[in-house]
Amino acid sequence: MFKRIITSLFLITLISLIILSSNIWIFASSIFLICSLGLYEWIKNSFSMTFVGLAIILNFGFWSIYFVSTDESNYVIFGLIIINTAIFDTFAYVIGSKVGKRFIVKKISPKKTLEGLIGGLFATLVFGMLIESMLFHDLLNIFIIGGFFAFIGDLFISYFKRKSGVKDTGNILPGHGGVLDRIDSHLFATPVLIYILLIL
Repeated sequence: MFKRIITSLFLITLISLIILSSNIWIFASSIFLICSLGLYEWIKNSFSMTFVGLAIILNFGFWSIYFVSTDESNYVIFGLIIINTAIFDTFAYVIGSKVGKRFIVKKISPKKTLEGLIGGLFATLVFGMLIESMLFHDLLNIFIIGGFFAFIGDLFISYFKRKSGVKDTGNILPGHGGVLDRIDSHLFATPVLIYILLIL
């Protein structure tokens, strides 16, 4: 638990500094590194459908970089998207582990419950309402959508981990596992929310 907390604090600080720098080269280099490590873990763990993994990871990287490059203010919105997904993950896990009884897809991810999903979505609802009241930016609906796709992303990586018989995709992040273990929810949620924001 101690390692997990320390790693979390380190990652939060590092990500915050990268986003607050508003430097496209630092941001792009960081995203490139994350995607490269994620793809390496995919291949190392012998996950099937390598082309699909490559497409999804690169899709996440491309749209993340493109989004912030179009407007400097998008760094803040990108940060909020990342926070929203992290909030969903945290509350879905906590509520699911405390009161979860109705398993959604036990064969793929035995710890994912309906109660956890609802708890995570409710947390994104509250976060969206808070952000709307502070920034006057209509993010409430897309944050809820983001929570749902975060759940899909989590299940997606869980499926391949279970199929390959691995618990964690790596050990580069003490207490957390690998890079894919940390960005699984973001792989779907981030691009989808960026699509929506660019269309609106």
